[in-house]
Amino acid sequence: PQTAAALTAVPGLCVGDMPFAFAFFSTLRAGCSIAPHTSPCNLRLRVHLPLLVPAQAAACGIQVASETRAWERGRALIFDDAFTHHVWNDSDEDRVVLLLDLWHPELIAAEIGGVQAMFRAVDEKRAQRAPGA
Repeated sequence: PQTAAALTAVPGLCVGDMPFAFAFFSTLRAGCSIAPHTSPCNLRLRVHLPLLVPAQAAACGIQVASETRAWERGRALIFDDAFTHHVWNDSDEDRVVLLLDLWHPELIAAEIGGVQAMFRAVDEKRAQRAPGA
């Protein structure tokens, strides 16, 4: 509940405004990785707020396009996940971040409103087609 309350105060949070915007705790287990991937759009920026970072910082990182970074506890890492990115944790400790999505700062209010309206219309159309509707 405290995290949910804190998220409501984040300016530009796009969670709930489109189907591919999220806020959740992300754990990358020791010895694991996530293969290179991209987001389905470039409407958002992804934020990683590190909560637990392995002591072996060099063994745990993220590469976005050609830039590589390590997480630092309490210091947000913000990136455009429309670029190819991948993460790895070659340490023996888990890495935990609070992951959340913000509207891309290059979008103007009218564009954000248009995206929100488009997804509301899609949801309404789906509801009309649902059995028993």
